Amino acid sequence: MGDHCYITETITDVRDHQQPQVYCQMEIVKPELDLNYLKTLPGMLKCTCITLDFICFICLLVGGPVYYIGVGWITFVCIFGLLVSLILLILYLFHVVDLFPQIPWIVGEMIFYFAWAVFFFICGCVLVLVAARLHGITGYGAASFFSFGALCAYGFDSYLKFLAWRHDEVATGGAALEYLPYGSTTASKDQQRKATNQ
Repeated sequence: MGDHCYITETITDVRDHQQPQVYCQMEIVKPELDLNYLKTLPGMLKCTCITLDFICFICLLVGGPVYYIGVGWITFVCIFGLLVSLILLILYLFHVVDLFPQIPWIVGEMIFYFAWAVFFFICGCVLVLVAARLHGITGYGAASFFSFGALCAYGFDSYLKFLAWRHDEVATGGAALEYLPYGSTTASKDQQRKATNQ
């Protein structure tokens, strides 16, 4: 985070030994909204995943009068993917991932996105079979199309996270941190964080 520490040594005449004293200054960064992350490729992919999850879920809801037993699983995949992607987007927009660099964000996202790519492949295949069996119901066919779209989005994002993991990149919310000078007690928002375009 930005802990600046220094050690001073004090020599006392009474005891004739050295006692180290440690002074630390911690950087306090408050989460603030930075929409520059939406201009990056990972930000656009998260928005795409959220949109495709929502559209696929809506297509399932208006799928038709016939209920298919696999719709429950597909609904779970859509809603859970939407919620996790939305939470990750919010964490990146507010730079919460910058506050916790010890958490392996890239590895966690890579595993989640790969699993959801596999889940959407299964959902898309099931929905294609249901749409072929039930000829008059177009909602399941549209949901299968958006499931395969979500498969592509999650798969590509998983691949990008894999490349980032291979290159030992650190997950950031799209801005670089600026450290406070020692001795300052207050700082403006510009001193706490400067937004940079990637």
